[in-house]
Amino acid sequence: MNQSATDDDELISRPSQVTQQLLELIARDNLRPGDPVPSEVQFSRELQVSRNSVRESYRALAALGVIEIGTGRRPRLMAMSSDVVSQVFGYALTTAQVTVSHVMETRRGVEIQSAQLAALRATKAQKDELREHVAEMRAAIDDHQRRIVADLAMHRKLAEASRNPLNTLLLDALHDPLKQSMLLDLGEQRTEAELIRIVDAHEAIVDRVCVGDAVGAGAAMSCHFDMSSNIMLRIGSDQEVT
Repeated sequence: MNQSATDDDELISRPSQVTQQLLELIARDNLRPGDPVPSEVQFSRELQVSRNSVRESYRALAALGVIEIGTGRRPRLMAMSSDVVSQVFGYALTTAQVTVSHVMETRRGVEIQSAQLAALRATKAQKDELREHVAEMRAAIDDHQRRIVADLAMHRKLAEASRNPLNTLLLDALHDPLKQSMLLDLGEQRTEAELIRIVDAHEAIVDRVCVGDAVGAGAAMSCHFDMSSNIMLRIGSDQEVT
């Protein structure tokens, strides 16, 4: 390999090395979201690499939602966000690497666990909010958009009540494909009787959560997804999203 190629390889690897060094620093110093990290100038001096290498590494980490950078401000660690994961899911759907059914399968696992944990961990205030969301769904039988909003709010509240932040993160990341599935669950092509059965299924979940029945809450959520899957299959919606 000639010297030019060797130099190019070193230039390519340096930002990756900077990234690794920064992640090791975060772990070593037990840093938390909101804490500052070394500036580009400071880190380039410490690592004895070019400032451009540090800048490239920091920009990549900012795009991943790890750090926040801004002109004239010291970089800081960011709280975890669903944005990056959502982009991955959106890309997978757009490029037909996954289907809506795949999203539903992933969502099913997250939601069953959320319901089970919510039954054990939900506060009284969270239980009251869950009941309110179901009541709103029932009141919005004739209002398609209101039903979707109330449905999403109920599922997100279950994730919050599970007290596992990863459940909320994943559910938020699945928000857009989740709306796609709800267009099928609660779409205008459903009869009023079918819509009432769907709302009843949500109410059954909330009832089990509110009485602290983790097994029943998981089973009720599983039944809800079985109903949703049957609806999807019946109207032939298992297709690629473009």
